[in-house]
Amino acid sequence: MIDLETISGPALTAALESNLRRLASPEKVHSHFLTLLRGRFDAAATWLWLWPSQIQRNDTRVVEGEAGLIDEEILEAFAGMERPSLPRNVLLTPLWVTGRRVGLVGMARSPGEFELGEGGDLAGLVSVLGDELGRREQERVDRVLNRIKDKVAAQLRPRDLAYRILDGLLQLLHYDHSGTLVLHDPAADVLRIEAEKVVWTKGKSPFIGYSIPAAEEVVQALAEGPTVRIFPGASDGGTRELDAVLKRLLGYHRGRGIPEPSSTLLVSLSLDGELLGLLKLACASRPPFDEHDVAVVERFLPAVRYSLRNVRLRESLESKALQAETRASLVTVARAVAHDVNGAVAAILLRAEQAQEEAQTGDLDPADLRDDLAEIIDRAALCKRIFGNMLRVSPQQGGIGPVDLDRIVGESLDLQAARVATSGVELLTRFHGALPPVRSSSFHLQHIVFNLVTNALDAGAGQVVVSTGAEEEPGWAVLTVADDGPGIPPELRSRVAEPFFSTKGGTGLGLAICRSLAGQCGGSLSLDSDPGEGTRVAVRIPFAEVAEDGKEGGE
Repeated sequence: MIDLETISGPALTAALESNLRRLASPEKVHSHFLTLLRGRFDAAATWLWLWPSQIQRNDTRVVEGEAGLIDEEILEAFAGMERPSLPRNVLLTPLWVTGRRVGLVGMARSPGEFELGEGGDLAGLVSVLGDELGRREQERVDRVLNRIKDKVAAQLRPRDLAYRILDGLLQLLHYDHSGTLVLHDPAADVLRIEAEKVVWTKGKSPFIGYSIPAAEEVVQALAEGPTVRIFPGASDGGTRELDAVLKRLLGYHRGRGIPEPSSTLLVSLSLDGELLGLLKLACASRPPFDEHDVAVVERFLPAVRYSLRNVRLRESLESKALQAETRASLVTVARAVAHDVNGAVAAILLRAEQAQEEAQTGDLDPADLRDDLAEIIDRAALCKRIFGNMLRVSPQQGGIGPVDLDRIVGESLDLQAARVATSGVELLTRFHGALPPVRSSSFHLQHIVFNLVTNALDAGAGQVVVSTGAEEEPGWAVLTVADDGPGIPPELRSRVAEPFFSTKGGTGLGLAICRSLAGQCGGSLSLDSDPGEGTRVAVRIPFAEVAEDGKEGGE
């Protein structure tokens, strides 16, 4: 560090710049600068006040020397852009960073008064501090942007991606009211709130899923109009329909006991003329959004646009793959139960034909007839149960809602009875028996059970255990399928859930789709396997009551 006590003139500016650059933390920068002022101007106290802005989230005050010399009323007036009358022993000057007034620096003598020229000297040194803070802010933005771009580019579910985006913008802009990602649903002609980060309460948003109708001309205007709009601000000359949509986007929280934002930044997310969605950032007490905020957001937008497009394309591909896999699964189910149905129908025909022949020849024995009819009834009941289960597997029964996990798992296993019987594998079930309903789809759960049990049967296991229970964490049920097969080699363990990866020559979609179906219900899937110790797949599913309470969103 350079000793600044003996340096004056232009050399002091260069030396101060060098010293500030060498200091690692902002706290050391503040302290070094105030210590310099105190010695250079023979001040009894020096202070730095940084209020919430883009460069920091919270109010910061640093004092060197006698804190009692600070007049709070004068500081508040000066911070409010007033020009209060200052005692001759006090100097105040604003601190500007990246073109914005973000704080103030002051000092006081006791006793003694400042000369007129010393105010200009103070302003010159404060500009050096502002330049250094601006340089550090630019480095921080670059660093945060690079880190967030990597996270945003990861393969994520839409809601996970949405909160990554909102978290990233919180780090960049320090918005202190809320951040919202609105996605365009072209199939329904609506703009729907996908995620909302409520900063001022750190709580859940009640508006997740809130939809605003958006006609084609409105969507086109948003896609082709200004990328970033700041409200309140000058009108961009939109149509009446567009103005109405924007008004609803900006005011859906009104009347709900939520503070009114002081400034809102609305960003259109478009790519190749297609509207993907909108970002809405709102601040409460930090300074209103300005052109510098717009410039930072615009640097972030390319990664957001392409990530949202990739998620949309991937969802479309997964949907098509799921439909194909569903059709294939239904065919497999049909084949799996064909043996049982054929056996039942053959027994029915044999007994009926035998009874018919005996009736024609007059050799009909009442006792034999009772046995034949009982067998026919039993076999017909079996067919009815099999076909009833197959109807329940139909995708048309796939709505999300409260379902009985134990019942659905039991019905799913009934469909695989023939496959299990011929596999030589012992299938054990351990049902909880008293679980509350879970929030899922009967079709999704049966598809998950079918795929996981099929994988276990194909693994060369001697025993498969299917169990249900409650997680230790309140609010969650767990479905587990475990086998004692050879397990999964370490080099393949990280790839088994990848779409289209298969070691059996199949589509490789089974486990990936199970994970996707679990995610659609708000749950998750995990796999644990070691060579020689079998494989255990656990599916976590939220209880319906808990999911209903929390479905409106989160951070």
